Amino acid sequence: MGKTRGVLVPTAVAGLLALAVPAIASASGGPALTPLTTPSQWYTVANNIGESYGLAPDGSGGLLSFSYTSDSASPLVDFGAPALTQAALGSPVNPLPSPLTTGPTISGQWDAGIAVAASGTIYFTVSSNSTIWTYTPSTRATAALTIESPPWSDLTGLVLSPNGQDLYVSDQSSGDIYRVDLATNAITTVLTTTGTDLQQLAFDASGNLFVADKADNQVIEVPAATLASQVTPATVGDGAQVVIDWGAASDTSLTGLAFDAAGNLYSGTYGVATGYPSIVMVTAAQLAQIEQSGIPATFANGELLDVADATTPAVEGPQPLAVVGDTLYVGNYDGENIVAVPLSSFGVRRPENVTAQRIGSTLTLSWTGGGAPYRCVLLLGFHDPTGFTQNTATSSCTFSGLSLFVPYGVEVISQYGSNAPASAEAFAPAPGLTCLRGAHRRHYGTPGSRCPRGWHAAP
Repeated sequence: MGKTRGVLVPTAVAGLLALAVPAIASASGGPALTPLTTPSQWYTVANNIGESYGLAPDGSGGLLSFSYTSDSASPLVDFGAPALTQAALGSPVNPLPSPLTTGPTISGQWDAGIAVAASGTIYFTVSSNSTIWTYTPSTRATAALTIESPPWSDLTGLVLSPNGQDLYVSDQSSGDIYRVDLATNAITTVLTTTGTDLQQLAFDASGNLFVADKADNQVIEVPAATLASQVTPATVGDGAQVVIDWGAASDTSLTGLAFDAAGNLYSGTYGVATGYPSIVMVTAAQLAQIEQSGIPATFANGELLDVADATTPAVEGPQPLAVVGDTLYVGNYDGENIVAVPLSSFGVRRPENVTAQRIGSTLTLSWTGGGAPYRCVLLLGFHDPTGFTQNTATSSCTFSGLSLFVPYGVEVISQYGSNAPASAEAFAPAPGLTCLRGAHRRHYGTPGSRCPRGWHAAP
């Protein structure tokens, strides 16, 4: 028997599925994660960009990037929307756009962070002298933020708060995240970690802050509630939590993060024990369940898949990630270029609007989109599937007789058995036990609870 997507299937079928990029099922108890897409959909945006560390949307449908033209210069360039369209049609941008910034003071080898305000002002970091700068497109003027005695020494990630009032920066020397109040330039330490190599930062639509912790190979979330109320810096387990764990530091090198408009989180690693760089998508539904349960998505050696093949741009070192519209852009460190993949090109195959409704011991999943044949897989929390049922040409499936005290999920696989399967998941928490006596109702959330004498379990 072969195993794919956490489902035992005949070896012949498993061999067919191996021709595509299957879902990643964690062997160590985390949820099954969805690989980004099949390799053939990647294309090159621009070559000769240098060792890439920073990418960000420019706010006008284009993409900002640093261009590492030498060891001491990394000017900021803007690939406008027309240039990105040109690249998507098969013509990489050449020559590179004219630099927005020049000069040794505002250009260093390891520039990494870029963020754009609603006004169009661009913020960027210069790691070589640990400064933060602004660029005003209308006047082409640059200016350094005046910050007295900054606590950082090697800035990497940079992101604006959703309200545009604060900058958040990560320091790969201290392993801390700092908030800079743009009205006063006052600095607050937001997060401290045990590692010393924080990388790209990203906010989701709810104002939760995420950071790629390269030292520990984890994605850490600082919830919006923590950011709004904290008095002391958060730590993992106290105001912050790990949502993705890529494994031991010797196995991976986590750098990039990005969200798409649907709330899906993209996470990229520079290298793994298998030798394959990889980018994985954690769906919004998976992320919500991870946040609720406190159990991070996990990976095991051999589960990560290459994101390119011989016919496409080799994604040898995915460093920064950025989503512009429906396209994911990747700063490809070793290839010294920028590559991209249209997220919409594979979404039509993936089941959409997936919902899980739980009533007592019955869990029902419904969805739209995708293509037959379908297979539904019952997930016991974030562990391996407990069983499965196959449906063909339908839009729902149901599992009954489930424990009242266990959270369940269901994965629906579209075009199961083909060379282009795609999957989506939805989760439902444990409802507990509700007991009735006449018009009175009591709810018990503890596993093993029984209704008191004279009471009966609600149907």
